[in-house]
Amino acid sequence: MESKLTEDVGPLAAASFPLLVYDYEHGVPPEISQTVLSVADGSMRTIRVPEMCDYTCLETPQGLMLMVDTASGSCWLWNPQTGEKTALPSMNGGELPDHCRCLVSDTISSPPNWVSDDDVDHPDSLVLVYDLTRPELLFCRIRGGAGWVKQSYDIDVGIEVPAATGEDEGPIPTPSAVISDMAAVQGVFYYSESRDVIGALFSFADDPEPRLELVTFDARLPTLALDAPQLTVTKSYLLESSRELFLVCLFYIGCTVERIEEVGAYVMDFTEKEWCKVTDIGDAAFLLGPGCFAASCAAAEHGLKSGCVYLADDDNDVHIFDLKDGTRELVKPTQDIPALSREPFWLVPVQP
Repeated sequence: MESKLTEDVGPLAAASFPLLVYDYEHGVPPEISQTVLSVADGSMRTIRVPEMCDYTCLETPQGLMLMVDTASGSCWLWNPQTGEKTALPSMNGGELPDHCRCLVSDTISSPPNWVSDDDVDHPDSLVLVYDLTRPELLFCRIRGGAGWVKQSYDIDVGIEVPAATGEDEGPIPTPSAVISDMAAVQGVFYYSESRDVIGALFSFADDPEPRLELVTFDARLPTLALDAPQLTVTKSYLLESSRELFLVCLFYIGCTVERIEEVGAYVMDFTEKEWCKVTDIGDAAFLLGPGCFAASCAAAEHGLKSGCVYLADDDNDVHIFDLKDGTRELVKPTQDIPALSREPFWLVPVQP
């Protein structure tokens, strides 16, 4: 099932991607508008993007946006740079989870070297929505899909709760953990299950109904090297860049996340199943946002600084970390940002 309609891109036609979008409501009755910041040149303008105002939309690290008409259930992928739309199967009920994220996968060309080729169905490209509040996935094929499939999963986090005093039932397993961070790389969806485990959803089986298969392997999360033992907090982001799986870690010292002590980037070595620290990511720029959003784009082509991490924080500022030099820069919006209806989000250049 595929159809494409090309329309005028509208108010985003002159925008310089990537963009940081501030979505807010104003007026009585409330109307939705967007203030967009181009991090390449620091320019800002307030516009109204009809697609973002009239439909439920989810941004993706691949640059496309999933659009859902809640009234009819119609769905499509929208390219905000060109206005091109790709129709998807209708979503029954027309509603997405209140808190979720979306990924678009490419077609797998060959299985990961830790998976037997016999276990892979070589799927077409998929759209995957993962709920941030419950262990549920929602996905469909971009081409030829008959409909959306909802699938539950169970992650064993290795923690048990003792039974109440006087009871003989023994330890009570905790409910399944929820995936909060995921990246799509060469047709495989990777997520961080715990400090020591990486999970992957890597096949699309059709018997008796479409299902994503889940496998895991050990790969310890990097830690901050300190001369003296101190309490540290780590916030991590998974992303794809140049068809490789990367991890960006923000390290904080102490119990709070007020100041970032260090930023580290790591690439997954699937042969050794370990994260390898890198300070040179070539011409790439990594874009991090609220909700563990992480994406990569070519830096020079889009006016960004090569080898840098751009972090959009909750204060509407953008922090720029140079991985090679270890320097930092803070970019503040050039105009006041009103009360937002949702957290700021990135619109990144659409990957080929």
